[in-house]
Amino acid sequence: MAATGRNDVRLALSASFTMFGAMYGAWGVVLEDLRRALDLSPGPLGVGLTIGAVCSLPVMIGAGQIIGRWGARNVVLGGALAFAVIHVGLAWVPSFDALIVVLMLFAATSGFYDVGINAAAIEFEHQRDERILPRLHALFAAGAAVGAFSAGVLLFLYVPFRAVYLLVTGAYVGLALLIWRAGYPRGERVVRPAERRHFDLFRMRPLVLIACVTSVGFFLEGSMETWSVIYLRSAIDLPPLFAATSGAVFYLALMVGRLTTDRLVRVIGRRRSLEIAGISATLGLLLAIATTSPFLILAGILVVGLALSGIAPITFSLAGDLAPGRAGEASAVITSIGYLGFLIGPSLLGTIAELTSLRVALLCAALIGTLITVLATRVQEPPHTTPASDRHSEAAAEESLGEADARSA
Repeated sequence: MAATGRNDVRLALSASFTMFGAMYGAWGVVLEDLRRALDLSPGPLGVGLTIGAVCSLPVMIGAGQIIGRWGARNVVLGGALAFAVIHVGLAWVPSFDALIVVLMLFAATSGFYDVGINAAAIEFEHQRDERILPRLHALFAAGAAVGAFSAGVLLFLYVPFRAVYLLVTGAYVGLALLIWRAGYPRGERVVRPAERRHFDLFRMRPLVLIACVTSVGFFLEGSMETWSVIYLRSAIDLPPLFAATSGAVFYLALMVGRLTTDRLVRVIGRRRSLEIAGISATLGLLLAIATTSPFLILAGILVVGLALSGIAPITFSLAGDLAPGRAGEASAVITSIGYLGFLIGPSLLGTIAELTSLRVALLCAALIGTLITVLATRVQEPPHTTPASDRHSEAAAEESLGEADARSA
């Protein structure tokens, strides 16, 4: 691939992660306005988010095989166009029942898109012998920070919250045009159904364990994205701009942490990094909910963001090393099991908040975060797969399976 082609691929991957983050950053800030417009309490809102997440699981489980057949480019392109349409729906949703339908589509598209961009990034790593996942996940966090702060500023300027959704629609149309023109990693080569059992990676215990670590990390990250801004705006009655700033601080911490994850991993290893992340995230969240001081709240949120920053890139990288040559399928295992955190989190915290308070719900989330450390102590850390070793592993697999397909570029 020529240098220009490589740059196009990097640009398309970077834009895909950045826009995904910007969408979630704005989503977390504007969600409180949508909740108020539909007159929802935390309980029903949590149930609605959970119903949407349930519908995303079958999509994510089968996403690896779909990527193998259609390619990550087509999957991500379709996801970007779907997000554009879905945000038009969010802008005009008239009732809770309609919101449920839109959330189902939103969650399913999110899972599909997430698997696609991570599979493409893993494939790029193996092709180029270059670790870019931490940087791409940092761009997700940077996009989320910009999205959160921009949404807060727009609300501060009395821009209707529904207009924010329409701005996201326009941005995704632009992303779709960029992906259409640029190159994109396929994600993995095309496979035929008879060649492999679709779900054998779900029985690989080391991979499932890593996925469980991801799930708890997603639980905490989703708790911060969904409930922290609502907690600050409704329970503590802080203004929208400060709540948006706290969201931006969280995502900036994710960005900084992901940019420095490689350095930490080189010093103490991937497993030890995960162990430290769990304890740090719990302590940071406890600090944020133990006070009403804005400064201490921001400090706690900063610690949580830094702690959670390395979990996703580390676990996706471990997954690629555990299943070389099957990037899309390994990514689907991590994403589908990992999304159980998003699946359980909204409903669980919403129910607890309905029965007690949002502060108690976030306290429970902080305690659940200790599971990251407990599970990480059992993680097996394989050597990072280089392109040469990846091709060797794939050749062995092809010999045993009688395959003749070449690996996609």
